[in-house]
Amino acid sequence: MIPPPTDKQLRAFHAVAETGSVTEAARRLGLTQPAVTVQVRTLERDRGVRLFERGPGGLVPTEAGRALYRITGRLLRLYQDAADTLQGALGLAFGTLRIGADGPFGAIPILARFAERYPGVRIEARMGNAPETLAALEDSRVDVAVLSLEADARPGLHLHPLSDQGLRLLLPVGHAWATRPSVRPAELDGTPMVGREGGSATRRALDRACAAAGVRPVVRLSLGSREAVREAVAAGLGVAAVLDGEAGNDPRLADVRLDCRPDVRLVVACLDERRDHPPVKAFLELAETGSGG
Repeated sequence: MIPPPTDKQLRAFHAVAETGSVTEAARRLGLTQPAVTVQVRTLERDRGVRLFERGPGGLVPTEAGRALYRITGRLLRLYQDAADTLQGALGLAFGTLRIGADGPFGAIPILARFAERYPGVRIEARMGNAPETLAALEDSRVDVAVLSLEADARPGLHLHPLSDQGLRLLLPVGHAWATRPSVRPAELDGTPMVGREGGSATRRALDRACAAAGVRPVVRLSLGSREAVREAVAAGLGVAAVLDGEAGNDPRLADVRLDCRPDVRLVVACLDERRDHPPVKAFLELAETGSGG
């Protein structure tokens, strides 16, 4: 009979999957490299399955490894939940909250209130685009997320809406549209644009608005961050679509409303099964209070 995987094996596997390196996994776990290697190889040997293959950037989970990684992520979070639940009885005097966000605008105000109310709780924040942030939440790499979503319901997720988000056009301050109150999507036909990568909520919202108007924007440059988009617009490479609150206060730039119906909503999200986890529950309560929910 094959013995069940041990806690040490699963922790070693998860650390290697997360870091892509036995060396980094050993450092994280406080073990030697041979000890980590033995745990992972024993796990593979006992089940006759290969969990990793070597890629250009290090060790990459196989299909079986990716499936196991999703499970070990949830399992390790349950261990942490047990500890945090006991700590919660002390009024969140300590513990950890991991938050993901697709931008600082919605997350930072709630985080500031959380940090003020619960100074003993350590906060770990990670930024990415909306798909990356959603994947981190679903894989239990973060406890709670603040991000822009198109759908009002997501299976397995608890969503609290913060605000509807419209689109605005970011322009060089001397652009002909800079003094207008709004621009119609149809006017973007043939207009050179820069923007976020295709998976971002902003890019998808722009594509839908233009499709509804029967035009296709000419996105000549796709960039991975809002800061890069702002610099490209300031340099005259094109105009850009941004969500409400993302334009910033750069004196080189102006922003005007894109005249289309908002179909993106800024939300706070967590896994349904973790709504009552003390740090998550506390964060949700602050979000609901701050948004008038």
